[in-house]
Amino acid sequence: MNDIIIKSGILVNPGGEMSGEHDIYIKNGYVVGIDEDNTKLNSPIIIDAQDCIVCPGLIDLSVRFREPGLEKEATIISESHAAVSSGVTTVCYMPDTQPVIDTPAQIKLVEEIFSSVGLCNVKVLAALTKGLDGERLSPMMELKEAGAVGLTNCLNPIKDSLVLRRAMEYASGQDITVFYQPQNNYLANNGCVHEGKIATKLGLPGIPSAAESAAVAEAILLMKLTGVKLHLCRISCLESLMIIRNAQAEGIRVTADVAIHQLFFDENSINNFNSDFHVMPPFRANEDMVALQKSISENTLTAICSDHQPHNKDAKQAPFYNTQPGISSIELLLPLLMELVNLNFLDLNTAISKVTINPAKILGIEAGIIQKDSQADLCILKKEEWQLEGDKIISSGKNNPYIGKKFNMVVAKTIFKGQIVYENN
Repeated sequence: MNDIIIKSGILVNPGGEMSGEHDIYIKNGYVVGIDEDNTKLNSPIIIDAQDCIVCPGLIDLSVRFREPGLEKEATIISESHAAVSSGVTTVCYMPDTQPVIDTPAQIKLVEEIFSSVGLCNVKVLAALTKGLDGERLSPMMELKEAGAVGLTNCLNPIKDSLVLRRAMEYASGQDITVFYQPQNNYLANNGCVHEGKIATKLGLPGIPSAAESAAVAEAILLMKLTGVKLHLCRISCLESLMIIRNAQAEGIRVTADVAIHQLFFDENSINNFNSDFHVMPPFRANEDMVALQKSISENTLTAICSDHQPHNKDAKQAPFYNTQPGISSIELLLPLLMELVNLNFLDLNTAISKVTINPAKILGIEAGIIQKDSQADLCILKKEEWQLEGDKIISSGKNNPYIGKKFNMVVAKTIFKGQIVYENN
């Protein structure tokens, strides 16, 4: 393991005390000093980070790797390479694999695969209900003891409000966070796009915003009743933001995140039936997108994630309604975040906090910060114009609506446990 000195980088470190231009010293996988001439370093690699941004490695709250069971779409190896190309060093592993991650053995299997790959940390979100069936509660205590940092049912429906209440009560008793993606499936009624003028024009079944906001209100009320730690996932509409903001104003400690693509597209993106824009929750009305853009500068939306969902070509080659929802987006998480900074929706410090220290606090883990004795997970960004080309996408999933888009910032290097795991050549 090589020692490293990162020279003259512009440190952006929302969770730490230091920012501005600094030298960072790394030994045996840990930060051993900032601006300290540590003579114990052994023939270190010198990285000239002049005019570059140095920030903590990103923490992504929602990533699908498709393994085990769906390796025809992607694998842990392929998507880990895509993750580190965007500076992501910690990923939340979703349980909707085949088989579902609802046993301690499944958690251990995932952790062992990531350990052997050695590119990034994994934090497993286990299933809230057995098989994600929405009826039978999972063995939450055993899952927590096996390493699960939280529980989720993804977008699989919970049978009824009583089951959700019991799940929250059980999770509260085990002091484990419920990651809840709000959608009332009766109101959603098997829709595939936002219920609005574009859905009507295209003849596609719509999902009203109320399907999400009603579920948000219910979840917050049950949070107050049960005392559970609640994180709301993938918020997409104005009404949900209003409910969350009001709850937070009352002192309710609910957190929420948004998928990065929801900040760039609205319902008009589906006008030509392009299935790369088929996502869940769907792209909403323009006023919803604008409200999301305004809210990311506040605490209403605590974190931003990629909601990475790689698919093979067949999954997107069908009539729009029959295609699989999702975008292969993880390797654009940081470039898109920097575009939000350039558009003045976020200042740089707040932007980095949404993908580092804030998700670390949500997960209850020690990460997302650069300080002495912390694990050396870092990202180095530099200004450079580039364009996304389909054949250059690292992920196995090429389902990406940003192909052809130009960016102004690029990840130069990603460091994980003191090792350079990605370099932009």
